[in-house]
Amino acid sequence: MSTFPRITLIAAGGSIDSLGADRLDMVEYGQRRQFLPTDEMLARVPELFDIATVEGVTFDRIGVDTMSVDDWCRLHDRITEAVADGADGIVVTHGTNTLEELAWFLHLTLKVTCPVVLVGAMRPASGLSSDGSLNLLNAVRVAAAPESRSRGVLVVMNNQIHEARTVSKTSTTEVQSFSSAVVGPLGLVDMDGQVVFHHRSQYRHTMDSVFRVAAGTPLPRVDIVVSYYGAQPTQIDALVAAGARGIIAAGAGTTGSPVENAALDRAVAAGIVVVQASRVPTGRVTAWHRLAVRGIVASGDHSPWKARVLLMLALTVAVDATEIQKMFLEY
Repeated sequence: MSTFPRITLIAAGGSIDSLGADRLDMVEYGQRRQFLPTDEMLARVPELFDIATVEGVTFDRIGVDTMSVDDWCRLHDRITEAVADGADGIVVTHGTNTLEELAWFLHLTLKVTCPVVLVGAMRPASGLSSDGSLNLLNAVRVAAAPESRSRGVLVVMNNQIHEARTVSKTSTTEVQSFSSAVVGPLGLVDMDGQVVFHHRSQYRHTMDSVFRVAAGTPLPRVDIVVSYYGAQPTQIDALVAAGARGIIAAGAGTTGSPVENAALDRAVAAGIVVVQASRVPTGRVTAWHRLAVRGIVASGDHSPWKARVLLMLALTVAVDATEIQKMFLEY
């Protein structure tokens, strides 16, 4: 009987198993909707089986541009089932464009201690010098490592290990795209295959999280508006009329224009939870007095899209801005 860790690979699409028209098709391959079968993706990396017993399963071939929150919940349930069936670790392959949002959602909702690793590729499986095979091998290495337990959901790309809370995609096309600005990656997979961690997150996640989801249970609607020079309140008012339960305001810096702020105040008065975030990639929106007296939550260092995920979940357990502000500080 094998003593290797049991790793369940859940293939959920993306560039990592996409096939282009030829080896130089690095742009239009996504439109072809042709994918490697999961077993063939594994067979391309036989080194996987020297470190783990890997079982591949295929999730729906849904493009990341059409994946819904309910699809996220179904994937959450599939991961939970795999852990209950005895998996020692989980690897999920996924498209890179929204990988950080899915990782953050799972980081906040899964109730597991075993490693859960999300991985993708910046080039298709058919592309010249594709990065997918090595990324996949490193993801399995991390999922199989005992040191990865109880760290929440991890993202492994380009030899680096990132926490779901901090990681962002920073380039549309470059292989070195994923970064955890300011704090840096949690660790790395070294050239000799060793999994090395440098630090651990101090924020709540997975087993310590109050958030629970299940497929078929709708989450509150939360939308994002982005401030820019000359921005008008039209979008904010329209979202309130459309039934949004929450609005993330991605400010130019840490605020919007006077007319945008007035519209956000109207939203708060209508019972909408508003979170002030920033369109700037790094830095904190602090919970200062000016926001608190308006009943607006400060996003801290969460990007607008991660703030949206957190607010959707927060609204399932609280509606008071003060309570939700505490969650933005703890998660």
